[in-house]
Amino acid sequence: MDFLNQGKIDGLAQEIGQENVPVLLEIFLGELTSYEQQLSQISGAEQYEYLKEISHALKSSAASFGADRLCAKAVEIDGMVKLGLEFEVNTEAERMMELLKATFARYQQLLP
Repeated sequence: MDFLNQGKIDGLAQEIGQENVPVLLEIFLGELTSYEQQLSQISGAEQYEYLKEISHALKSSAASFGADRLCAKAVEIDGMVKLGLEFEVNTEAERMMELLKATFARYQQLLP
């Protein structure tokens, strides 16, 4: 599974027009940066709540942009939260931050 599903990007370009893709990518990249920065500055219960919030949001936005690895992690965390399963918040937050950074780096390559 790659960080970028080019088929999704191509499909998005067909739906909204190729000229609009960079604008939406800039917004997506801004969200990824914001999520990563905020997640890195908090801990404990606050980190759990934020991880829960962004995982729910990332399920759809990452899927829309074909960010398959990020989407999979968001779905995994959201599922654990909804099922009431315990997990190591710090470990999951670190993994999420790594995926946010890697996804940002990969998608930034698409911009002119």
